[in-house]
Amino acid sequence: MKYVGYGFVIILALALQTVSPGITLFGFRPELILLLTLSLAMLEQTGVAAGFGFVSGLLQDALIGQFIGLYAGTYLLMAILVGFLTRRLYKENLLVRFAAIFLGTVLGQILYLSGAASFGLSNPWSWGLWSAILGTGFFNGTIGVLLYRPLAALNKRLVYLDELLKRTG
Repeated sequence: MKYVGYGFVIILALALQTVSPGITLFGFRPELILLLTLSLAMLEQTGVAAGFGFVSGLLQDALIGQFIGLYAGTYLLMAILVGFLTRRLYKENLLVRFAAIFLGTVLGQILYLSGAASFGLSNPWSWGLWSAILGTGFFNGTIGVLLYRPLAALNKRLVYLDELLKRTG
């Protein structure tokens, strides 16, 4: 049941990120799938978050149709990294949440652009690109701080329903 709920969250985030124009603030759009992956990495065990990141990244790759597997690998690595780094930290602190999501977003975008460059897509590493990366990281961190509690409540409810279904058959 928990994984069905995660599937609905992935589909909703993919629809919001790829189909609609989305939310923009000062010209920056949040990476919703990466934001959810990083938030889940702080809430769940690293393996669950890594699986979520891989599946959501693979679905995003399939929708975009460019560099199949690059988003999947990026989200997988970022989920493992953030899950490992925040394992011993007090995740209820706003600065810890913001820093984890900000750094995960910035590193994830740098990793994606490096992977895309290895496949032949070259972008100059100019100030405009760096400002876009940092702006998206800041935007993701801000949204992540605001969405952490509702996502934690949703995750707690999904875990409860999953346990209830396991026990009742």
